[in-house]
Amino acid sequence: MARAKTLFFYLVLVACALASVFPFAFALFTSFKAPSEAFSFGAWPAALTFENYHEVLRTTPLFLRWVLNSLAVAVVTVALLLLLSLMGGFSLARIAFPGRKTLFLILLASMMIPNQVLWIPNYTTLSRLGWVNTYWGLVPGLVATLSTGTFLVAQFLRALPIEIEEAATLDGLSRYGMFWRLIVPLTGPVAATVTITSFMASWNAFAWPLIVLNSPELFTLPVGLNFFKGLYVTRWTLIMAGSMFNTLPVLVVFALFQRHFIKGVATTGLKE
Repeated sequence: MARAKTLFFYLVLVACALASVFPFAFALFTSFKAPSEAFSFGAWPAALTFENYHEVLRTTPLFLRWVLNSLAVAVVTVALLLLLSLMGGFSLARIAFPGRKTLFLILLASMMIPNQVLWIPNYTTLSRLGWVNTYWGLVPGLVATLSTGTFLVAQFLRALPIEIEEAATLDGLSRYGMFWRLIVPLTGPVAATVTITSFMASWNAFAWPLIVLNSPELFTLPVGLNFFKGLYVTRWTLIMAGSMFNTLPVLVVFALFQRHFIKGVATTGLKE
């Protein structure tokens, strides 16, 4: 009976894995198909071709610029978000100040608010600052909608023994020195988790860049891919080829940080 349960459990896991991989595999195979095969029943292309990738780069002069725009926005967003998450999480977890618990509850409540609710007030603020259709308007909007990092860092630091900080204080470290020389090196696993999740969210963001940006030169890659969607005809093979350029950086970042990501998820505490 136990063996049957184990076998059923593994079958469910395999089914879930296949269901997760199927959309990516379908997009990858379609990117190597001729346009006439885009809606063919078989997943594997009848004739393997790289023409779609060549067509994307040849017919879209701004494509590489969109890639660079996405990369620059994602790197700046991740750097800002990581710094703010570490500082905010350290403050909430290790510094006793009036209203700390209330602030933590407000942080939790903000995570439950859909991002769509924040679009209008964020856009109004950026419009008054004159940051619409600029990179300056794009990055703060993405950082403001990603508050999960502060929560993860705070929960991770709460699981660390307080004796570490007491020993650092006896050695003469200030609060500032304790943050940079003790806390930051210890937060490697959760920092990797924040880096991966924030990079994926920033790199794949579509709605907020579409709202803020008007000039094609400033578009990020997910917004630029929308150009392949015509009014009467949509060239799905080109969209799938362009999507592979959008997927590759995420896979590289995940491959680089996956070991720390798994460790961070496993060690992040969930109690205050």
